[in-house]
Amino acid sequence: MFNRMSNKMMNGALALAASAVLSVAVMAQGTVEKKVSFYLDGKVGNELVKKGTYAIAIPEAEQGTVEIKVGKKVVAAQYTKRQNTAEAEADKMTYRDNGDGTRTIATITPRGQKYTLVLGDAPGSVAKQ
Repeated sequence: MFNRMSNKMMNGALALAASAVLSVAVMAQGTVEKKVSFYLDGKVGNELVKKGTYAIAIPEAEQGTVEIKVGKKVVAAQYTKRQNTAEAEADKMTYRDNGDGTRTIATITPRGQKYTLVLGDAPGSVAKQ
């Protein structure tokens, strides 16, 4: 019984340490969180992002992984930043037609920003929070 409690405490400590390391890595990367409104349903990888407002985490780097928090899931996709001449007055997206009646989100331009995130064609990843 003592051994089982010891293992649970060790697992808890490891999880806490892993969370701390990931938090420091995210903070060091300089990630900005924005609320973005999607006006149409669209896919990121294999995951459907329904129309609505979501929190997205955008690293300040020119290339990287953008994370879209969809309920208890986090949908991630590779992006490349493209600079714009003027700030966007509203959230803007472009979509690609998949030919099967669905759309894939191709670009995201957050309101008030001078850049567009061009999403990659590679399948996105999903993690549960």
